[in-house]
Amino acid sequence: MPQINKQHITVSNRIIGSMWVDGGAIRGDGGVLQPHLIVPLTIEMGPMPADAMIAVVWVRAQILTDRPPATPITKPVTDILLDGFPARSLPNSANDHTVDLRIFLSPAELAALEKHRHGATTDPFVLYLGIEAVAAGMRTFNEIRPGDPQEPSPWNQQFGLVSALMPFWNTRVDPLWVNIEQSTWIRQVLPGLGYDASRLVEIEFPQALPGHPGAAAEWDKARRAFDERRYGDCVAECRDLLSMWKRQFGATKERPLATALAERRSWPDGDGRRAFIDSVWKASTDFTNAPHHPEGEAASQHFDAADARLVLLLTGALSAYLSE
Repeated sequence: MPQINKQHITVSNRIIGSMWVDGGAIRGDGGVLQPHLIVPLTIEMGPMPADAMIAVVWVRAQILTDRPPATPITKPVTDILLDGFPARSLPNSANDHTVDLRIFLSPAELAALEKHRHGATTDPFVLYLGIEAVAAGMRTFNEIRPGDPQEPSPWNQQFGLVSALMPFWNTRVDPLWVNIEQSTWIRQVLPGLGYDASRLVEIEFPQALPGHPGAAAEWDKARRAFDERRYGDCVAECRDLLSMWKRQFGATKERPLATALAERRSWPDGDGRRAFIDSVWKASTDFTNAPHHPEGEAASQHFDAADARLVLLLTGALSAYLSE
């Protein structure tokens, strides 16, 4: 289980509680239209006397990929904790409350998070949560405590409990680092963000190709391998899809795919599209063939995220073009 980092909540250098995030509980939600990351922030308040209670009443947080002063990836999200004062101290024991921070992600922010994850050299990888907070002293009226005289309230008890808040001027929480396992991100975050259903571009695939029920299913296998950071497998899956297209057009070494396509679309001799498709197709197939040839230089070839992403997008674009 990844280590959980806890940071103190301090008021003028006095510790009043702590905050932390369980990276294993982070999840995605909202799908393609409103993707957001749900970050469970736990606030634990240390015990304080009944007549000197303290509550965290406001928090604001945003995600960074490194320690400050790194630029935040996301816009800040704010939570108000006034309803029932769930993050308050109690007289005889600590009290903790978990608030689900819903951090909405733009396409650029989601892309930045994925770039950071794919570039991580460790598992779990680390994100940082920058936090601002306001803590306030509380004076509560209309409590029923037999034998304990209370200061009269301006409001009748029919209004229930009422508290006067006195915000402290200096509340501080240092940035939290959050450990997130790659498997957690793949299982709990990406599907909720619509990554298992979305496309970077609109691509139409034919229903069936020779030897396989559908090109879309094969491309999805390559995309899943990319999401799971199995970059060599991603490239290999793209190779299989390109091979299906080759069989679909009846292309051979003597009759390249560009020639078969030119004949089908009646391109005249010298048409620039023939040379373009021929060069892109040859480069793509040469590149994707590398994982399947253990001999020679290909045996030591290593594919990183940039390699796999390039091949994945090229294969998708070629498939969309050929399907038309």
